[in-house]
Amino acid sequence: MTTTLAYSGLSSGTLGKRLHLMIYGPFGTRKTPIAHGLPHTRTLDFDDGMQSVEWAILAGKLNRTLDDIVYETITPPPSLDESKNVTFDYANDKIDEWVADEDVDPKDWPEYCAEKNDGRVFNQFWDTLIIDSGTSLTTGVIVKALQETHRLELSKSWSKRNKKGLTPVMIQDRGAVNILFSKFMTVCFGTGKNIVLICHEYQNVNKKGALQGVEPLLSGQLRQTVPKDFDEVWYSRIKGTVKDNRGVLQTAADPMRRCRSRLGCLDPMEEGDFGKIKSKVAEFYGVHVDDLWIASHGTAEARAFAEEEVENAVMA
Repeated sequence: MTTTLAYSGLSSGTLGKRLHLMIYGPFGTRKTPIAHGLPHTRTLDFDDGMQSVEWAILAGKLNRTLDDIVYETITPPPSLDESKNVTFDYANDKIDEWVADEDVDPKDWPEYCAEKNDGRVFNQFWDTLIIDSGTSLTTGVIVKALQETHRLELSKSWSKRNKKGLTPVMIQDRGAVNILFSKFMTVCFGTGKNIVLICHEYQNVNKKGALQGVEPLLSGQLRQTVPKDFDEVWYSRIKGTVKDNRGVLQTAADPMRRCRSRLGCLDPMEEGDFGKIKSKVAEFYGVHVDDLWIASHGTAEARAFAEEEVENAVMA
């Protein structure tokens, strides 16, 4: 669809441009608490790391409430038994469930939610999907890929796995991993929500042990391909002393780290405070802060958004 920036740009105020953000960095740099600075989140917690968010709230470093943090912990089981490895499928089903929840009549939501969640009631509508982390999600993707290549008789890797978890991975298996991870991200983007993908870091060193670069910790080619799907790729750091420190976000690349920001108005180093970042972006583009990064709600809006994305895509 041919358009103009006056109509479809972030400053137009006519379209709800979504935030597609990858945050990666070392352990302990507050990636998860920083991501939850965005309002109305749902989190696929593959790292079992939500305690860091609880700490940030109780310590006064995150302006959210404990009741406001809605998540599902999905950790891979220790066994490679096929019947126990449903991480990938479960994550996809959970996204569908959360979107479908928004179709429930709001007056029926408290009772519906309590019945489905052992008495717990939380906000029905949400704007941001956090995937924490893509690094751990990869484990579930690899298992699913091995199962699928085995089912399609493209590889025997799954049948050759041993009880200790050692599994030979062939070239066709790696290709399946790339396809499935890409498919999962397409599902996420197709919800019409803001998407935040958190990853740990991979340090690329040469044979002499010298550091050559730092990338998101993903499997193989995914380290190169996945960041391309995100408008914003930020690296997390800790600044300050041991007793007095804060999380900061690197938004511009340096010789070692792959970063970028299509927003264009951010400093190379920004405080890890999404409230301040959002206000800064809204001011630059001349839109009200509440009109920035508006998400779709419910299955009908998500479907319409996904169809529009397909229509606007340039098919090679």
